[in-house]
Amino acid sequence: MINKIPYDLICLSYSLGCLPLLFISSLPSEYNWYCWLILAILLCSIYFFYQVFKLLPIIFILLGFLWSTNYAKEYLIYVQQYIDETLVIRAKAISLNMSDNHEVAQKNVHFSITHINHQSVNSPLPIVLFWQSTTSPYAGQIWDMKIKTKVVHSYLNEGGFDSQRYAMANHLLLTGTVEQAKIVEEQIGLRQMAVNALLPYVNLFEYSDIMLALAFGDRSRLTPEHKKIMFETGIAHLMAISGMHILLVALMGNRLTRGLQFLLPNQMIKYWHPLLIGWVMALFYAWLTGLNVPALRAILALTLWSAFRYFNYYLTSWQLINRIIAILLIYDPLMILAESFWLSCYAVFCLIYIANWFPYHVVDNKWQYFRQLLRLQWLLTLLFLPLQLIIFNGISGVSLVANLLAIPLITIIIFPAILMLLVFSIIGNFYITVWFGFIADQTLYYLFAFLKPIATFWINVEQAYFLLSLSGWLMLIILRISFWRNYFISCLLILIILLTPLLKSNRVLWRVDMLDVGHGLAVVIRQNKSAILYDTGAKWQNSSAAERIIIPFLKWHGLKLEGIIISHEHNDHIGGLNVIQQHYPEAWLITSKKHLTNTYPCIAGKEMSWKNLKMTFLWPLKLHDQAFNAESCVVRITSNNFSLLLTGDLERQQEEQLVLKYRKLLFSTILQIPHHGSNTSSSFAFLSHVNPKLSIGSVSRYNPWKLPSNKALHRYEDLKLKFLLTSKTGQISLLFYQDNWLIQSYRNQIKPRWYHDWFGAFAK
Repeated sequence: MINKIPYDLICLSYSLGCLPLLFISSLPSEYNWYCWLILAILLCSIYFFYQVFKLLPIIFILLGFLWSTNYAKEYLIYVQQYIDETLVIRAKAISLNMSDNHEVAQKNVHFSITHINHQSVNSPLPIVLFWQSTTSPYAGQIWDMKIKTKVVHSYLNEGGFDSQRYAMANHLLLTGTVEQAKIVEEQIGLRQMAVNALLPYVNLFEYSDIMLALAFGDRSRLTPEHKKIMFETGIAHLMAISGMHILLVALMGNRLTRGLQFLLPNQMIKYWHPLLIGWVMALFYAWLTGLNVPALRAILALTLWSAFRYFNYYLTSWQLINRIIAILLIYDPLMILAESFWLSCYAVFCLIYIANWFPYHVVDNKWQYFRQLLRLQWLLTLLFLPLQLIIFNGISGVSLVANLLAIPLITIIIFPAILMLLVFSIIGNFYITVWFGFIADQTLYYLFAFLKPIATFWINVEQAYFLLSLSGWLMLIILRISFWRNYFISCLLILIILLTPLLKSNRVLWRVDMLDVGHGLAVVIRQNKSAILYDTGAKWQNSSAAERIIIPFLKWHGLKLEGIIISHEHNDHIGGLNVIQQHYPEAWLITSKKHLTNTYPCIAGKEMSWKNLKMTFLWPLKLHDQAFNAESCVVRITSNNFSLLLTGDLERQQEEQLVLKYRKLLFSTILQIPHHGSNTSSSFAFLSHVNPKLSIGSVSRYNPWKLPSNKALHRYEDLKLKFLLTSKTGQISLLFYQDNWLIQSYRNQIKPRWYHDWFGAFAK
């Protein structure tokens, strides 16, 4: 009976049961969850008593769904009670300190909480704290702290990075700031000791940031230039600790042990010794990297594979990956939210597919070997297109060439050299350590010298082409089974179906998207594939809203930016202008500031047409040397039936002047809430004359000014004016048709997911 248990069907069914975690808009209520549980118990009873084997996959799909949703709900319940609270905690530092001394700049540090308000917690609670003290924590140290907690609250926009999903997948939803901190135990951990031993050596070299990333899985010191080159050439996956690196360490341990066995007498040689030593070395390396989620997945998979080999339990590649995925999702169902999980599993899936459907031939010379390698890389590039576009919104035009060079260099030279560098730095042999560091650094130097000139060949792909990326898979399947010979019309129909998103007509006449940029403003107005941008969001210390949000959004939709309007010169409105102009140098510029290179001035009474829209500038009365809130460029955009009033950070006094000057001409269908909902704006008189059907405001959940003001919002409520805020809805999109218009928000309509919820209290 045991041999007849369909383990593979069970594993596949369970994994499919976890899949809804990616898509459901909310976790099932307690009542609904128990209803599903009763159904599962009922089906199990029927299966055992009546031997209805067809019920088995349904049972395990239900069990997967029940376990995964309960796991997610338990984590949320555990974290929710600590959000937006002031807590006294005892926590252990997890993040490795990569600095050379105790002086530290502002940074995020990963801790594991063991006590809250002097009470021990049921299980260690991960948290990321914003650290500003001059005393830097080291991994392994214990600290007593008073903290103000927050929760990861993502900027939710189409084409942007989903930090809420990332935090949920990695159990790092809770974050906060440190108000007081006192060290309890100064003893550092073994991982930090290894870092401290390596740092004096690795800091001697130019590519120390990459060497540390490969040695410890810590990417905090990667320079923006190196990140950009690796991303745009498609080799970033090689610099993040993954299954490939874990497998390399295991292989090195295996081969080293087999070599040593030649020196041992026959009675001491066991076939499982290389397997065990390789596994132990891989486990040690995974621990050294902090057992981050990708490393943990890899070591679990290696453990299962090693166990199957040890017990001589034969499984096909498909069976092995199927069972490994199921066991990983039993261990932690939230893994299914991680992009790295999908990349790892998908890569293995593609390799198995290629090995089975496009097997290699025996090679006679190096040229044939190179052709086989080129063929493998080309097939992987083709098969990876769908996931590549979904996750990265584009592809590298040189990834094939870059990977052909980078993979052998990293696996054969760079990574082993870094491992030897780490080993001998711990031993303390200066000359051998520096020699291995020199090998790794010089190889990286020549690799990046080759990659840097070709790093500009990144191709952004708009959303409409994503379905077409499946043509690579279909083409290989059709060619492999010769489907096209007898079913040419069917192949043609499949291609037409893939092209349908490009052929559908667009009934939307124009569209407005208020992007979720935190504290700042960015509004995209578009007609077909042309767009203008009102404000560019803020510039931050190492990035900007333009780089992280606005440009990805424009490229996601395949929009050509034809013009930019800047309301005023505060950072949260003009911060991304330089970046936007670098990417779109031909876009015209309109501001109310004298000393900017304006294509057109923003002066009250000026009008201009942009395609089918009319733009009327209402404020200020003249250009200014310095344009701040009071000089915000106010523009009213109209079509036949609808209008949009953009106000920047206009204040109450200027609102009153607009009322006196324009009266009922201010009436607009949509109003951009002035000054992020500050109490110094949105006066009763102004709102009464605009009388919008909908008001939309760009605000951040956590901002030091506590905007929007409750008093300002009460004025909207008193006048019965509907309003939406990006902090609660994410991106707000307004679609205007011939006779009606439609509201869409990211959290509610565009991409409603349970992990996009507003976690914690709404306001205090």
